[in-house]
Amino acid sequence: MPLIFAVIWFGGPVLSIAVTAIIVAAIIEFYALLSMRWWSPGALVGLALTALLLAIPIFRSGEVIEPMFAIASGVLCLAMLSLKRERRVSFFDPIMWGGVGAYVIAWPLTHFIVLRDLSEGRYWVFYVLVTVFAADTGAYFVGKAFGRRKLAPRISPNKTMEGAGGGIAAAVLLGTLAHNLMDLPGALHQIAALSCITSLVSMVGDLTESYLKRRVGAKESGRLLPGHGGILDRLDSVVFTLPLVYYYVKWLTD
Repeated sequence: MPLIFAVIWFGGPVLSIAVTAIIVAAIIEFYALLSMRWWSPGALVGLALTALLLAIPIFRSGEVIEPMFAIASGVLCLAMLSLKRERRVSFFDPIMWGGVGAYVIAWPLTHFIVLRDLSEGRYWVFYVLVTVFAADTGAYFVGKAFGRRKLAPRISPNKTMEGAGGGIAAAVLLGTLAHNLMDLPGALHQIAALSCITSLVSMVGDLTESYLKRRVGAKESGRLLPGHGGILDRLDSVVFTLPLVYYYVKWLTD
């Protein structure tokens, strides 16, 4: 944690290098879950798209690729896969999954860089981490103590409705507290709403990764972090929250 906070605090090339390494490790881990070797055609296409998505915020000083293009491309890849009627695997399936990996993992994580580059960006990144950590911790302890009703039993049997409520409450409480302590712009009711939405989006990211692991029969996304699983296991709650907070701050400041 001290290393992570130091990298965020100093930003610049140090942050760009760290985010690049994390994204490459996460994307290769994603392809490994799908039994795609990194030198396979689909993975190479995904890595090429990842390089493009990384180059834009790094070399254009904080600008990010048009979000609608990135989202539409990712949704198109998923739609093409979901609408397939034939069970046999075609040559284009790995190519499409390569694109999906780039757009649902690499593109959101590039917002580490662009969010940090904004005015008071380091504090907004800290806000994201505090809010997501609070949501995860609150959900765990409240779920353990009071959890009865399952949230998504087919995807993640241990998650409960009560835990989700505890996670939202903790995120709103600590998110607004962190916002006030760091003297960030925005009214209290706006930040409370943002913290609530951020916690919900972080749960969606967690459930999405759990669904993927269940589909491929994996307990963890990887073994890169002993005792903690893989990169995706640590970042699943953060992936979708970064773009959310980034575009909120852009809307607030513009």
